Amino acid sequence: MYYIQLVILAVKNVFKEKSLLIFFGILNLVVLWFFIYIPVKKVPGNTFVFQISIFTLKDWFLLIVLSALTSLSLTMNGFIIRRELKNSLQPQTVGRGSFGALTGVLGSIFGPTASCASCVGSIFGFLGVGGVLLLLKYRHIILLFSILLMFVTLYHSSKRVLGICNIEIRKR
Repeated sequence: MYYIQLVILAVKNVFKEKSLLIFFGILNLVVLWFFIYIPVKKVPGNTFVFQISIFTLKDWFLLIVLSALTSLSLTMNGFIIRRELKNSLQPQTVGRGSFGALTGVLGSIFGPTASCASCVGSIFGFLGVGGVLLLLKYRHIILLFSILLMFVTLYHSSKRVLGICNIEIRKR
């Protein structure tokens, strides 16, 4: 329960700035659009209308949750980077925030790609038939794992937002 309270407190702290709340809303729509755009672009003959029609209610729920978590993670990491840059202009500061944002984005991109049966064809090249069949069979578990990964990212970002992170970077 402590972890959830920590994330909620950090989200409230970040969204005190109305511009970040608006940024989160716009980014949420862009990320959701991107999750739909991947299979439309990668599968020949696929259209937005067809792609939207094949999503089930479970798919929509998972994609919306994942896009919201991704957008929240990016917004929080942007808040952290901006605050740290105001306080000190050290390159290590930018690297710490950027790594968290990159991890969140990569985890969120892999989840929807693995959950969509039609866009799995685009990853045949580097996974092979066995890997793709594994992804298709366990796609919802993989997507849930991506959401769990996003919660871990949000927890650690929340600690940075609230200033209770124990990691110190020292100059040598």
